[in-house]
Amino acid sequence: MTVLRRRIGDWRCWGTTLVLGLVASLLAGCGPAVAPKAVRVVRPTPVRAVAPAVPPPASPPTPAPVAPTELQVALAGALSPYPGCVAVYDRAGLVASVNPGLVLAPASTQKLLVAAAALSVLGPDYRFVTKLVAAGPVTSGLAPRLWLVGSGDPMLAVGEYGAALAADPRFRGAPVTPLEWLADQAVAAGVKVIPGGVAGDDTRYSPVRYLPTWPAADVTEGDVGPLSALSLDEGFQQWARRLIPAADPAADAAEKFSELLAARGVGIGPVAPDGAAPAAGVVVASVTSAPLSQIVAFMLESSDNHVAELLTREVGLRLTGDGSTAAGVRAVLAAAARLGVPTRGGVMVDGSGLSPENRATCAELLAALDLGGRPGLSAITSGLAVAGRSGTLVDRWRRTDLAGRLTAKTGWITGAAAMVGRLPGPEPLRFALIVNGVNRYGDAQRVEDAVVAALDAYRP
Repeated sequence: MTVLRRRIGDWRCWGTTLVLGLVASLLAGCGPAVAPKAVRVVRPTPVRAVAPAVPPPASPPTPAPVAPTELQVALAGALSPYPGCVAVYDRAGLVASVNPGLVLAPASTQKLLVAAAALSVLGPDYRFVTKLVAAGPVTSGLAPRLWLVGSGDPMLAVGEYGAALAADPRFRGAPVTPLEWLADQAVAAGVKVIPGGVAGDDTRYSPVRYLPTWPAADVTEGDVGPLSALSLDEGFQQWARRLIPAADPAADAAEKFSELLAARGVGIGPVAPDGAAPAAGVVVASVTSAPLSQIVAFMLESSDNHVAELLTREVGLRLTGDGSTAAGVRAVLAAAARLGVPTRGGVMVDGSGLSPENRATCAELLAALDLGGRPGLSAITSGLAVAGRSGTLVDRWRRTDLAGRLTAKTGWITGAAAMVGRLPGPEPLRFALIVNGVNRYGDAQRVEDAVVAALDAYRP
């Protein structure tokens, strides 16, 4: 499972070192410093956020200058010599801040914006529905041809893949949608013979599989699989010993589904070519995902890049009718702004945060975290990884008094590390940290350790 561990989230260190001068200002509110089958690749235009249509929320307010304190001095020292930002709040308001408005690469903490947008636009109870469609009614068990129609469900998987996730502490509790359930439904619907085979339909989203702004190593080492509205096993054809992405995700899903039907006694022809299902087709069977709230919580806790990218496309499709990443990031920023997140100066190129071209501020990320207290958005809070217990923090701060207490969304690519979370104590704290210019994960961990230690030692 070591390969599976590397595939998702913040574990692979690739990116671009960001050459930013060290900003050591201790005043808050500082502004930004000076695969086998060929796939179509379209370079997205980075989306720069505009001012929100509504005033930002009261929590957290726009950071105001504060007098240097022992905590603030410790935070500034923890960042040195790297460019970065920290913002810390308690129940009363701002406690300390270092460059909270500095625009930096946020890595996977950008998924907080995707989570907020998906929950607010689609709703926490939204479910993806993968359908099996025929041109007409199934008669006497005969379906001349069937189409497996992708709905963008990022958790569609065969049983073996679900078991592999469940066996890894980081991914335990993954809300997979078993493809076997759909095969059982097809048999229950009376399907016995499919001479024309099953075709995969992933026309819901853009056919672009990988974004050109992703470092090549993230793709080759399996940090993210090919993007498709009909992704099975997160786009990987094999995963047991090493990750092999599907050259054609829709065809791979149709082939594995055909094997499941054959194992259930259905007579079936060769896999049919990919294509859209008949517009007036008949739904023979369907399988429904877990509620979106569970999927979002899993995405945040494990920092799942594949889930983040497909949710971004679904938000774009819902708001604009366009299932591309470019439309999705525009829609995510717009939804976040409507929720009151101060997105001015932010840049989104993807949903996962893998691209080193993304930009955000500590103030922006902390505002996104605080949305978890609103009705319908609680998965933002429940999806935070727990130190020494779950997700991306399962191996951090074990056997310390921080285990089970510190909860956070983490982020890591080469050149950028980030952490946005909560720390209970005599005075509960919410904080956001971004540091750029770090090229080794060990160096990023030392910065995080120093910041968290300073927060844990703080007493009002």
